[in-house]
Amino acid sequence: MFNTPPWSCKLSSLLTSQHAIAVLRSNLWPGAFAYACGKKFENIYVGWGLKYVGEVYSPPVPPLPLKEYPSESGITETLDPSPEEEQALKEDLEDQQAALEETEESEDED
Repeated sequence: MFNTPPWSCKLSSLLTSQHAIAVLRSNLWPGAFAYACGKKFENIYVGWGLKYVGEVYSPPVPPLPLKEYPSESGITETLDPSPEEEQALKEDLEDQQAALEETEESEDED
């Protein structure tokens, strides 16, 4: 690919070649290595799982953050109700629901 051999090879040491380890590095799959010493060998892959395509991948730049939601009179935060206020509201809603059910029952009887 791109006039490049698929593997590059090196020896771990040039001083004592009889004890050196042969190392192969893949040029097509960055991060793939094979090494051998005598009759023992092993393969290892430490990469991103992407084949070399001749250029480095750069992800697109993320969009700019959005501006904060405009604060208007109808869109503002309020304080949480106290437990007493919440209980009173709940009772009011239950009363309204009961009244609605009574009117529906009276309409059904008619």
